[in-house]
Amino acid sequence: MNRRTGLRVGVAAVVAVLGVGFLGYQWATADEFADAHAQRSFCEAASPLDLASGHELTLHEKEHILEDARAFAPDGVRGDFDTLLDWYEHFHPEDEEDAREASFTVGEFIERSCEDINIGGIRAKD
Repeated sequence: MNRRTGLRVGVAAVVAVLGVGFLGYQWATADEFADAHAQRSFCEAASPLDLASGHELTLHEKEHILEDARAFAPDGVRGDFDTLLDWYEHFHPEDEEDAREASFTVGEFIERSCEDINIGGIRAKD
């Protein structure tokens, strides 16, 4: 390996470590429910989104479920809920990428927080 290749590998490793560190920090913040009751309430509100029944829901129904779940969500993830809910209310093409990212984050958060819920297209289980 020459010096240039070694430098690229080193920079890539630093970027990867920082990215994992940032994601770990983000999840540590988001995973902090006020108490077990808040997490249970969150999971109960989000349960209709499970893959087994979620495919039958209309967009309007999903919006209301997300609003209910957001009420019990920790502060660290509420911004993603807000982005997604805004997308449901106002479909703006320029906001599509942000809404897609928020949708993935919310889905992954639901799966990590609620062991009995499987959101389609999300791989959050360890």
